[in-house]
Amino acid sequence: MAGKKRTDTKGRVLKDGEQQRSQDGRYMYRYTDLSGKKRTIYALTLQELREKEKQVERDLQDGIDSRKGDMTLNQLFQIYMETKSNLRESTRCFYMTAWRNNVENSVLGTMRISQIRQLHVKAFYSGLARQGLAENTIKSCHSMIFPALEMAVDSDIIRKNPAKGCAREIGGTKKIKTSLTIEEQKRLLDFTENEDRYCVYYPLLLFALSTGLRIGELTGLRWSDIDLAKNIMHIRQQLVYLDFGDGYRFHIQDLKTEAGRRDIPLMKNAKKALIMQKKLNLMLGRTAKQQKVEGISDFVFINSQGKPYPTGAVNRALYDIVRTYNRREETQAKDKRREPGRLPHISAHTLRHTACTRLAEAGLEPKVLQYIMGHSNISLTLDIYTHLDFTQIQKKMDALEKDDKIG
Repeated sequence: MAGKKRTDTKGRVLKDGEQQRSQDGRYMYRYTDLSGKKRTIYALTLQELREKEKQVERDLQDGIDSRKGDMTLNQLFQIYMETKSNLRESTRCFYMTAWRNNVENSVLGTMRISQIRQLHVKAFYSGLARQGLAENTIKSCHSMIFPALEMAVDSDIIRKNPAKGCAREIGGTKKIKTSLTIEEQKRLLDFTENEDRYCVYYPLLLFALSTGLRIGELTGLRWSDIDLAKNIMHIRQQLVYLDFGDGYRFHIQDLKTEAGRRDIPLMKNAKKALIMQKKLNLMLGRTAKQQKVEGISDFVFINSQGKPYPTGAVNRALYDIVRTYNRREETQAKDKRREPGRLPHISAHTLRHTACTRLAEAGLEPKVLQYIMGHSNISLTLDIYTHLDFTQIQKKMDALEKDDKIG
């Protein structure tokens, strides 16, 4: 004789593994997961429980290890980073810092990955945009979140990637690359050169505006990379200053692409800046104080402590220079009852972009400019030509017209 079938308080027959708790009326289902461990799921109604049972069955049939889905996105990211053994230390440091600053303490970061849905990821990106984060910063977050979740899919921990398709709707503040006008460039250099407080930065700014080096290439430049007799410099490495987990420190690293390795002719102002910097280092006793970075101590641009400049220090100096200049200019403009000629926000990258723009305005061919700038993709170089100063374009057209080359 068959045993009596179990029912719930409403008389409905319960399947094997199903129970209704007498103390609170909640439903529960017990099953064995892929690792052989007993697991239990709960629901307020029998219908809800059976929907969950269907999901459990699907996961078991497809080999999805739902137990591991209990880990948070933060925990998954740590595992993901451990698998990336080929990452450069600076790149790893960048990812870890970006995660810590933008994801770690968010609702998304602390969610179980099995519970994350596409709407949660989209809401997270929208929240970052509302906070005023740049579009590229949000895209950087996506470039970490998506592959981490994709790894979970490939490892049969979750069925599908909830971040898939979210990149198309990333908002955020778009940073438009801008360069200084010729007049702004002149005002910046004149002010820096003639201001006692800032004149120590003049050679560095002049050199940056004459070469277009990336800030890491500039701060990592060594005297052994320069041949003043032949008017040439060899770009072979870059310097980074990052928190590698044991505090901030300098690190010399190879250039990201083969295009970054280049030999650049020294123009007159670049050579002038180098000679000035060498004299400044000697006069201020900086050469004698020079400190080693990973065994190297012949850096061109060093501070009062004999250390290379971190990128942040250069940007802070530029911020201070612009702020002081603008305050003085506003006072003078008010006294003379004229509109002030303020300087815009200037960063180390502004100097590189400005140098590139000046070379393009001078008529340098795109392929040559691509080589000098170390662009791996010529589209980056060609983009410069779409933002040239109209006055310079007009002068070039006038010159061509006078030479009967057009028209």
